[in-house]
Amino acid sequence: MPAADSPFDLLRSPLDGRNLIEASAGTGKTYAIAGLFLRLIVEKRMAPSDILVVTYTVAATEELRDRIRTMIREALDVMAGKAAEERFLADFALGLADRDDARGRLREALRGFDEAPVCTIHSFCRRILDENAFESGSPFDTELLPDERTLREEIVRDFWRRHFYEAPPEFVLYARERFSGPASFLALLRAAPFRHDARILPESAPAALAGLEALRGAFAGLRASWPGSRAGVEAAFRDEALKKNIYRNPERYLEAMDAFLARPWAALPLSEDLEKFSPGTLAGAVKKNGRPPAHPFFERFGDFRNVAGAVSGEMEAHVRFLRSELFRYVRQELAVRKRRRNLRSYDDLLSDLRAALEAEGSGILSGTIRKKYRAALVDEFQDTDPVQFAVFESLFGQGETALFLIGDPKQAIYSFRGADLFAYIRAASSVQRRYTLAENWRSEPGLIRAVNTLFGRRANPFLYESVPFGPARAADGRKSTPLTLGGRQEAPLRLWVLDGEGGRIPGEQARERIRRAVAAEVARLIEAGRRGEALLGDRPLREADMAVLVRTNREALLVQESLTDLGVHSVLYTTGNLFDTAEAREVELVMQAVAEPGDEAAVRTALATDLMGLDGAAIERLLGDAAAWEQRVRRFHDWRDTWERHGFVRMFRDLLQAEGVRPRLLALPGGERRLTNVLHLAEVLHGEETRRRAGMGGLIQWLATQRDEDTPRLEEHQLRLESDADAVKVVTIHKSKGLEYPVVFCPYNWGPSRAGKVYQFHDEGDGWQLNVALEDAGEQARRAAEREQLAENVRLLYVSLTRAKNRCYLVWGPINRAETSAPAYILHGPDGDPSCAVDETAARVAAMDAESLRRELQTIAAASGGAVEAVPMPEGAAAAHLPDAGRTGLLGAREFRREAARAFEIASFSSLVEDADRGSATGEGLAERPDHDAGAPLRAVAEAPGRADIFSFPRGPRAGKCLHAVFERLDFADPGRETLGAVVGAALAEYGYEARWGDTLCDMVGRVIEAPLDAGGDVRLRGLAPDRCLHELGFTFPLRPLTPAGLRALFADAGCAAGDIPERIGSLRFRPVEGFMKGFIDLVFESGGRFYLVDWKSNHLGMRPEDYDAGALAAVMREDLYVLQYHLYAVALHEYLRGRVPDYDYDRHFGGAFYVFLRGVDPARSPGCGIFRDRPARRLIETLAEGLVARPHEVTGS
Repeated sequence: MPAADSPFDLLRSPLDGRNLIEASAGTGKTYAIAGLFLRLIVEKRMAPSDILVVTYTVAATEELRDRIRTMIREALDVMAGKAAEERFLADFALGLADRDDARGRLREALRGFDEAPVCTIHSFCRRILDENAFESGSPFDTELLPDERTLREEIVRDFWRRHFYEAPPEFVLYARERFSGPASFLALLRAAPFRHDARILPESAPAALAGLEALRGAFAGLRASWPGSRAGVEAAFRDEALKKNIYRNPERYLEAMDAFLARPWAALPLSEDLEKFSPGTLAGAVKKNGRPPAHPFFERFGDFRNVAGAVSGEMEAHVRFLRSELFRYVRQELAVRKRRRNLRSYDDLLSDLRAALEAEGSGILSGTIRKKYRAALVDEFQDTDPVQFAVFESLFGQGETALFLIGDPKQAIYSFRGADLFAYIRAASSVQRRYTLAENWRSEPGLIRAVNTLFGRRANPFLYESVPFGPARAADGRKSTPLTLGGRQEAPLRLWVLDGEGGRIPGEQARERIRRAVAAEVARLIEAGRRGEALLGDRPLREADMAVLVRTNREALLVQESLTDLGVHSVLYTTGNLFDTAEAREVELVMQAVAEPGDEAAVRTALATDLMGLDGAAIERLLGDAAAWEQRVRRFHDWRDTWERHGFVRMFRDLLQAEGVRPRLLALPGGERRLTNVLHLAEVLHGEETRRRAGMGGLIQWLATQRDEDTPRLEEHQLRLESDADAVKVVTIHKSKGLEYPVVFCPYNWGPSRAGKVYQFHDEGDGWQLNVALEDAGEQARRAAEREQLAENVRLLYVSLTRAKNRCYLVWGPINRAETSAPAYILHGPDGDPSCAVDETAARVAAMDAESLRRELQTIAAASGGAVEAVPMPEGAAAAHLPDAGRTGLLGAREFRREAARAFEIASFSSLVEDADRGSATGEGLAERPDHDAGAPLRAVAEAPGRADIFSFPRGPRAGKCLHAVFERLDFADPGRETLGAVVGAALAEYGYEARWGDTLCDMVGRVIEAPLDAGGDVRLRGLAPDRCLHELGFTFPLRPLTPAGLRALFADAGCAAGDIPERIGSLRFRPVEGFMKGFIDLVFESGGRFYLVDWKSNHLGMRPEDYDAGALAAVMREDLYVLQYHLYAVALHEYLRGRVPDYDYDRHFGGAFYVFLRGVDPARSPGCGIFRDRPARRLIETLAEGLVARPHEVTGS
């Protein structure tokens, strides 16, 4: 490392060797890069194509290109006699020895500037690999994989199958208590940085489970002795010597033992109820002078418990091994599968180039690259990682290439993307020269002084000696545009202090108070600007001059909501995803209605969206006017025709215009944001339709899959920015990097710095090696992790404060769990050992009362020389601020004067049964979509190793969606093997399953379509024409007020013959509802003049066909309340047919319901295997319809 930093002199610093320029915020880093480029062209006689410029985003490359090109043009203007606006250009032109030669070189540079390699690090690596394929050993024609998460999910599921499908059943039961399936492992991967160089802790070996046989023997003995011991144990539990507050529920303990021993294998760990049988627990629960009750079973259980404890320890060790093995397996398998499929991720571009450079004989490759690039300028170098630095070190760390690394470690805030500050620290020690840029061209002198005051109070404000803080100074030539209020300049840094009223403020309460105060101050400043009291230079302060910086998208939405409440126009700069928006849901509903215009429920639902603009009353009036309704439905038919003939985008454009969607959305709160989302969706859907040649159903399914919360979110689908003219910006801190605003609010910088259950840290004693701790790795490791977290929070605070040009607001106060935050450390932290900073700061801040906190802040303000003012956060009621009527028309809405019934909602089968047997009363917001067995419980079943039949096909919601997609797309009239194979292959690929399952699924589908569905063998799926089938039939019918008791009474009143359904309904806990009942029937088909409903079930009931016999299916139908589901579906189909079939009669036209458990269907073994069938009695369906379906005169629209 160079002995000391020196100020960077853009005009005179040497243009060779390895150089590091640390540029503090606002000091002209981009200008310095452009100046270096200019000097290299003239002084080193380089062409633009000789100078590699690398940065980290596409947007940054465009800005750099523009700034460099502008610098060259301005230099030519100065040489031609124009007065220089910048001193650097004037001095540069003055010092030229041969001005004509310089002018010629710069003109030539402008003509060839398009060849300048200004690019991102990834595009640079890709270009090198593609242009030097032979030298680098790079495969040809690789496909770029933008996001690895889907592939990782596939690998994790394989890992789960590999380690659990053939594992001892006792371990599977134990693991089920620790993991919720593959999703737990996916969550573990997300919680830790996915770095190939990371060391995973603890480094565990697989456990042998040596005590398993002893456990099985002890468990068998326990099972054998229990039937004869139960009565005696019950009597012992009721012994008066036991404390009733400990043994208060003997029946529950006995039932727990019954259930435990009813299993074929011991389920560990032992529950708290089972521990009641332990001699030790009994002895500890005896009253004074009492004796614990004795029974031989207790001693036997004690022996079993000892064995179980030892085996539990072995199983826990194996669980620890699997958690760490997961990372090794995913890393290894990810590389294998990408190579096999000829895929390459962005990270692979870097790692592949690094490997090529490190390979034997790679001197040819690095030499070729060094000959091509005589200089390299690397921007934002603080966001590097070990692989990126290794690439630059290999290429430009030696030889004659000039290397300039430009960045600011104080602004390294992208660790969540893989950036590694410690790679920067290592790089800083290897350069020949280390410079600093300290002249701030962005902020007012007073604001610079304020930031210097806050961060200059301690020796290591950024917690590492390698990240020093040097006070910035105002640039001499900066043009000042002061902010004045009422004719005077106030302290530029406003430190708002929350009043805790003697206590600590809950975090959510603090967020609410702060967002209201911020919105009120923004509105006050806007009004002051309009009155001419708040001026930026000589012009009024306005909305576009202000920004609110937040940590999360949720905080952004909260702030925008408060701004909207006061009539302040704002825009979001966040990382929110397009498919998580309400507009994505509404577009999907409209697409469904256009695709199925004959589905009146779908059309009504679409009309009720904000896109179409009808409320409940308007839809009711429309339904009452047959001609008007027919005209409305005709539009949907026309749009469907347009979609079929000309594609989605033409249809959607016509729909937007015909329905006046643009002006309607713009008139709503946040209308510009909503319209931007809709137009973005249209573009994305058009691109997907073109790329996949997707039809209507396929495009709708794709959108539904993208909206699924389990689908990985891609960066290309981040929300676009709506127009930001005259709008307050609400920006995440990460998005604000590189931006500046006259007035900045920093309301939420008080996030904690404590380590979670999984954490990362760098080992300073091991060359800053990255470690990922999957469990607590000791006090020293935890402190290191929390030091890193606090350091990142401090850097985020620094970035926030340095975005401001004129004024900045920072909020602080006695907030719960904020004792370890960046403001706590910067404002109140001790000046001790940085490795203990988190604990020591927390202890000191927790001990401070309101008065001592206030005094310390006043001391800081006094030291700033008037640059900082600490004041109570204003929390008075804010007057509503209305937009200038000259800019946007005043918006108004009718006042709602009625009382909305809380019970009015859209109910579904899912919402009715969601909390069965759990006593919770949620169910709200469970919008019914095609269930695809998403709620089907996973059952413990014995599995045979090495099988590849339908019983071994993966389980869960994703598998259900895949199987449903096959049957939805299948033409039963043409189920040939080739056609079927294409449908199955497409579904497997879409849902991320390997093609090896193709034959298995084709065989299963063949069995299903050949199987007789009815008892007489007359009804089959084979040969059904498409016009006799309706797939995914959605329904919505108006629902009368409904309670669990009322539902139970309806079945009982009809003399229900559906098993014990009235008793099972007694377990439902849904709150009273009315409004609409909504659902989707997988298939409705007509055969022999009768209509049947089908529901596909992918549930895994066992590994044998007999696990799907009539008795097993009847039990599942009762247990999972599917029997209620098909009765609701039958009511819906009954109502649907009543309105469409002439002279409809239930007995003549309603065929029945088939629940097809796909894994178990095998007509060769048994005609009824895997198929549950029922034709509910006419009286029952009519009773249910009468009790559930509200007729038009009953619908209130409330």
